[in-house]
Amino acid sequence: MVNNKLRISIINRKSNVLQLLYDTMKTPLYLLLFAIFIVSAIQVHGQKKLVVVSSASIFDDMVKNIGVDRVEHYSIVPIGGDPHKYEATPDDAKLVGRADVILINGLTFEGWINEVIENSGTKATTVTITDGIKPIESAEHKNAVDPHAWMDAGNGLVYIKNIRDALIAADAQNASFYEKNYSNYKSQLEALHLYIKQKIESIPAEQRILITSHDAFSYFGNKYGMTINAMMGVSTEADAQTSDLKRIIASIRDHKIKAIFVESTINPKVLQQIAKDQHVVIGGNLYADSIGEEGTEGGTYIGMLRHNADTIAKALTATDVAENDHSKSGINFWLYGFLILLMGLSWVLLYMNIHRVR
Repeated sequence: MVNNKLRISIINRKSNVLQLLYDTMKTPLYLLLFAIFIVSAIQVHGQKKLVVVSSASIFDDMVKNIGVDRVEHYSIVPIGGDPHKYEATPDDAKLVGRADVILINGLTFEGWINEVIENSGTKATTVTITDGIKPIESAEHKNAVDPHAWMDAGNGLVYIKNIRDALIAADAQNASFYEKNYSNYKSQLEALHLYIKQKIESIPAEQRILITSHDAFSYFGNKYGMTINAMMGVSTEADAQTSDLKRIIASIRDHKIKAIFVESTINPKVLQQIAKDQHVVIGGNLYADSIGEEGTEGGTYIGMLRHNADTIAKALTATDVAENDHSKSGINFWLYGFLILLMGLSWVLLYMNIHRVR
């Protein structure tokens, strides 16, 4: 009797399974796919996203390309801001406090950030994304290095590898996702490196001299074969001196420079006055310490380096620039000195206003 009941129970279970299979086969395929999609979406949505805070917009864009929608990513210094002179706010400390990963450049780039991290009480892992890069040492200051390593697209490959490793270490379950995005991004940077090399090689060798606002292009110059002559040093915290102006003007005259360049995060007035007095053109606006606004040519890391190469090559190979008559060019150091003093005063007033608001 017991055996009969057991047989009947097994038969009923088999019938239920067969019925379920039959019903499933009758369900339209698109409904099954839709159900799978919904379940997957719910699972992904339910995952807590990794919070990644970078010191500057350039590194934040790198995170965006590797982490995509699996991370919340933020830059402390806003687009267009100067990381050398940045004044951290209480909101920055709050942001750092809820981070899972903090990415910094190091090499004295963001000297203010250690205090922000300490005051935030964060438990995040801090990663120096220049690890593995040989820094350029300052010729003027002992034990000082140039922090602008990202200006060489080859170094950019080291940055993104360190970022990939940091994301995987903090979020191993999405390792394959980060790895795939990193590989795609790596290919884009490798192509960019070749593009920049070809662009700079199109400039006549004697014209491969880049005059800019501050010394942020040494890695770029070393990699792609340009001589860099900047008005200020590697940091924008120190103002230009009269000796710097003399050096720039002498370079323009000696090498018959066609164009000089301003930068997106630095007041261009002094270089504009030099260009006017020396009858050279402003070749364009270059990106160094920040990417550009979203939607512009320089709105990404790749975009900013590509824009720089295009702008430099176009200005220094231009055939419609009039010959510069430097013999008639006056050296108005009084005016330059006044402009430098005015720029310094504006920073003092800005600093006083910031602290008055606080």
